[in-house]
Amino acid sequence: MLALLIIFIIYHFIHEQFEFSRITRLNYWIIPIIMLFQFLRTFTWSITNGLMLAGILVFATVVGYFQASHTQLKIEPAVPHHSDDEQSTTVVKIDPQQKTGTGQPPTNQSTTVSAQGGRPYLIGWLLTLGAQLVIEWAYLHEELSWATVNNEFLKEVFADLRSIYRFSESGRHTSWTLWALTGATSLAYTLWLAHRSPAVRQAVFRTRMRHRN
Repeated sequence: MLALLIIFIIYHFIHEQFEFSRITRLNYWIIPIIMLFQFLRTFTWSITNGLMLAGILVFATVVGYFQASHTQLKIEPAVPHHSDDEQSTTVVKIDPQQKTGTGQPPTNQSTTVSAQGGRPYLIGWLLTLGAQLVIEWAYLHEELSWATVNNEFLKEVFADLRSIYRFSESGRHTSWTLWALTGATSLAYTLWLAHRSPAVRQAVFRTRMRHRN
């Protein structure tokens, strides 16, 4: 029964990467910042740690760029609705001076921004998990076994599906490397997406979309 539940959770996780999900400020900005705050709380400076941190930042930048450059974005008119969770909807207000693809300026309406990571996002996610396991084995000298790999894989699946799970586990992590790796990778993905799309930039950072002549 447990095996079936695990299979279902993994299937759900993979299936979600091929569905469009709304870009929210919580998941794309606030949570990565909190993870980096956890890193600052646990990091101790040394030359070895500094070199490891530099390697993690380079890795995170490359993975984040790879994921963001292949992410599909969808911008749709916002549908007014009543909800107890007002922050679950990311609303982007289009500048009335900005022209559409038809050359006509759109009406001043709110829109929602959604993203679909697909296979490239999963590849980046697996690369990050692999880097985490290598760091735990080579740098932290932890025992690496098939059971450890399975355990870390499932924990990352749960953390990706429900962000709160990662923070509920925070008390069990004593190494800064986990927070640096996950926080930097998530933040790099967000920043590359924002660099690529003004709509994402406005949704995440609440900036104004400007028309370029």
